Amino acid sequence: MTRQSTPSADGTRSTEQRVRTGGRSSGSVDSSSQSVFDPESSAVTSGWAHGDEDDADDSNAAVATLRFVYRYSTALVPASVVWALLSLPLVTAGPASVGLYATVLSLRETGRVDRDRVRRTVRATLVPATLFGFVPVAFVGIATLYVLSGFSTGLVGMGLTAGALYAGLYLGVLMIPTLVMLAAGREPKPALRDAYLWIAGEPTAGLQLLLVTLVVFVATLGLTIGFVLLFGAIAATYHTEVVTRAIRDDDTPLGGDEGIPAAGG
Repeated sequence: MTRQSTPSADGTRSTEQRVRTGGRSSGSVDSSSQSVFDPESSAVTSGWAHGDEDDADDSNAAVATLRFVYRYSTALVPASVVWALLSLPLVTAGPASVGLYATVLSLRETGRVDRDRVRRTVRATLVPATLFGFVPVAFVGIATLYVLSGFSTGLVGMGLTAGALYAGLYLGVLMIPTLVMLAAGREPKPALRDAYLWIAGEPTAGLQLLLVTLVVFVATLGLTIGFVLLFGAIAATYHTEVVTRAIRDDDTPLGGDEGIPAAGG
């Protein structure tokens, strides 16, 4: 966004208004709807809300995630439980994930969960989030059926099983930044496009997302009830942290040409 500097007091007030409204020169948006993806937002600069700026900038994404989950555990643990229950039908995993990401974004920006905003975000993205979330599950399901049916024993069967599993894992990683941006208010097509460009341009970032998510999955699964209580909270916070840090990089395509509007705005 190009700024115009003027010596007048009105120009100063106009600049301050753009900062408060997430870089928009018109309209009035309170701090609760300010997008965490706005480069001028204090939440995106630090990754934390309410004066916690010194805690995150010097930390890697994993450390920042653990600090955040610990600090907001009373909000994130119930959200993780709700996410786990709503994801049980599998077809609802996408909207449930958008709701969890929106919860994390709300906490990052304001230090509290704006439930109305989360509900609006889920309703607005229900159809695309359902489709985006179900496609990876479908491919992994196909690979699982191949294994259970014994079809994966032959050369062709092994190839098809490996291909379906790879497609499911790749699409699962691709959906992470896509759903995070949907939770932030981005339109579905630009979100999917920019997520693909990011993963294609930064394959190590996608691999890191996958590996860390799998580590969290295995670690929390060993705790039995801890999986329901912690996996969603830790995974969603880590995904949001990684994607937000990528968006802060001027070279990433995740910000898009028009930027990312405030969720629910």
